Amino acid sequence: MTVQTTCFDMAGAGDVSQLDEWLNTLPLARIRRLVVLAKTEGHHAPNDFSRDLLKLKLDQLFEQTGLSNRALSMLAIGSEGVGSPKGFAFAEIDSSETDVEPADERAPARLAMGTAYSAHVPIADIGTLRLVDRVAECAREAIVDAGLTPDQVEFLFIKSPTLPARHAAATPRNSLLHRGRAISALGGGVALGEVDRSRLTEDNITEDLSIYTRHVQGIAGAEIRRIEAVVMGNRPGAGGNLQIASTHTRDLLDQRSLRALMSRQGLRFDEFGELVDGDRIEALIAKMMVTEDGLVRGSRTTVYTSGWAPESHIRAAASGVLGSLLGHLRFFVSADSVHQAPPGGGMAAIVVRC
Repeated sequence: MTVQTTCFDMAGAGDVSQLDEWLNTLPLARIRRLVVLAKTEGHHAPNDFSRDLLKLKLDQLFEQTGLSNRALSMLAIGSEGVGSPKGFAFAEIDSSETDVEPADERAPARLAMGTAYSAHVPIADIGTLRLVDRVAECAREAIVDAGLTPDQVEFLFIKSPTLPARHAAATPRNSLLHRGRAISALGGGVALGEVDRSRLTEDNITEDLSIYTRHVQGIAGAEIRRIEAVVMGNRPGAGGNLQIASTHTRDLLDQRSLRALMSRQGLRFDEFGELVDGDRIEALIAKMMVTEDGLVRGSRTTVYTSGWAPESHIRAAASGVLGSLLGHLRFFVSADSVHQAPPGGGMAAIVVRC
C-alpha cells in the first residue's frame, strides 16, 4: 500500500476538474480508499450552499470513476484572507493487484491512512456525551482500518453532526457548532487515550478547557447525520514517500512551533528565516483559535465583538501567518480548536514528501 496525494485548485465551489484530471492518472481499480478534504469560499451564513454544491460535484465524480464506495469527502467553508479555495486528495493504492506479501516492518515509517463512518446518529444523542462515545467508537474503527496503533497516530480528523437551528428539536446544546466541534475532539481524544472519559460531563464540554487532545482536529456540521473520521499516521512498511507530523501552536501568531515542526522533518530555512524547500510540504492542515477574552499576546482584538463571524477573523489572520511561512497556499485552515489544544492555541499537521 502507498498513499499518493495532490492539491487541487477550484475555480468555483463546483469545480472538481483538477481532481478529475489527477484521478485519471491513477490506477482506479487499485485505489483502496480516497479521502478529499476541501475548502470552499462560502460566506458561512445559513443561506450559503457552496459546500452542498461541492459535495454534489464530488459525489458525481466518484460515481463516474467507480469510487463511490471507496471515497470519503470532508468539506469546510471559509477561504478568507489569502486562503485559497482548494482541496487535498489522498489516495491509498494497492502496490499490485496480486500482492499479498506482508509489509516489511523494517522499512522506514511512511504515511498510512484509515477511514470510518458511523450509522445515522439518533437525534437524541446529538450534543450529548453519548455522541462523544459514538465518536470514540468511530475513531477506533478508523485507527484499525489504517493498521495503526494509537501512539502512531499523528492526525485524527473527525466530523460529527449537529442539528440545523431551524429544526423543531434544536437546542443550543445540539445545534451550536462550537459544542459540536468540542464533542468531535473529545471523542477522538478518548479513542487515542489523550482524554480521560471519566473527566467528561454534559456541563464541562466547551467549559473545562484544561481537557484537550494532542492529535485531533474536530469539526461539525448540520448537513450530515453520521460521524466521519479520517486518521493518518506513520507505519513502518507502509510504502510511498510521504510522512505526516503534527504539533500544537500556542496562539494565532505562533510560527516558532511550526518552524520547529518543519525542522524536525528535515526542512531547511535560510539565514533570513525563509523556508528553502517548502515545495516538499504537500499539505498543512491547521486548526486555530483566539481565547474567549479576545486577547492575543495581551492586546485586545475585535475577533468576538465585530460584525464578522469570529471564524472569519481567525481564518483570515491564520492564512497570512501560514502563507508567509510556507511561501505557498497549500494549506487548509479552520477556526475553533476547542478541546484540541491549550486555550488560545491550535493544532497543525504537515504532510511532507521524503
